[in-house]
Amino acid sequence: MARARLDAWPHALVVRGNPVDDAALGSTPVHWRTARTPGSRPLSFLLMLYAGLLGDVFGWATQQDGRVVTDVLPIKGGEHTLVSSSSRQELGWHTEDAFSPYRADYVGLLSLRNPDGVATTLAGVPLDDLDERTLDVSLQERFLIRPDDSHLQVNNSTAQQGRVEFEGIAQAADRPEPVAILTGHRAAPHLRVDGDFSAPAEGDEEAAAALGTLRKLIDASLYELVLDQGDVAFIDNRRAVHGRRAFQPRYDGRDRWLKRINITRDLHRSRKAWAGDSRVLGQR
Repeated sequence: MARARLDAWPHALVVRGNPVDDAALGSTPVHWRTARTPGSRPLSFLLMLYAGLLGDVFGWATQQDGRVVTDVLPIKGGEHTLVSSSSRQELGWHTEDAFSPYRADYVGLLSLRNPDGVATTLAGVPLDDLDERTLDVSLQERFLIRPDDSHLQVNNSTAQQGRVEFEGIAQAADRPEPVAILTGHRAAPHLRVDGDFSAPAEGDEEAAAALGTLRKLIDASLYELVLDQGDVAFIDNRRAVHGRRAFQPRYDGRDRWLKRINITRDLHRSRKAWAGDSRVLGQR
């Protein structure tokens, strides 16, 4: 883990073999609001300890009520949504929280239960297949990325509805500022894109063509990673996009259940967005 923080490591680092007492874990909750269970608490601590080897953990004031450790599980009625609680709808590939300059450097996923072997999807920057002009355009601030639906008020508790941070999310959705979808050195750029929430700047046909090319190449290069019970994956949110294949939910207490965490290499770079608590950020 310590070496991985310094290396130009692959799209994801997977730590296998962590024991999970399935009986003590209990049933998969019906909603993330009830997912802070006694049986899952030690595993949340384990994920936090691993994450601390890579950087600083944080959460979002507008996502799952500001929890730092969040839960990924199917919710009845949300099968076809564009958030992680979907199931029958494939969760499209994305950079986690691509809309924000304070997005995570790594996303940690701890599999508590995955009886059907539902796959996480991954892909990196398809540099070998990008023509020079597409690369040039992708490195320019000619693209709009809006917040994904997990940050909407409707997907948080009623008690959270008055938070000022939701106004920032609404502004980012209505008036996103142009950004580049590739950043850094052109020989090893970082990726910032969301397949469902990215678009070219209005009227920019060249940017539309570049985004279309990148979409096709990422679609063609997606591969699968199945996280079995006890597996922990740390996805490099700068070098890879991730998503999830569609599956049939059970709703019988045995559904797929993951703990998720965001990690930044430098928490102080987000000082402007601290929502009172330094580990909880808010788009303002």
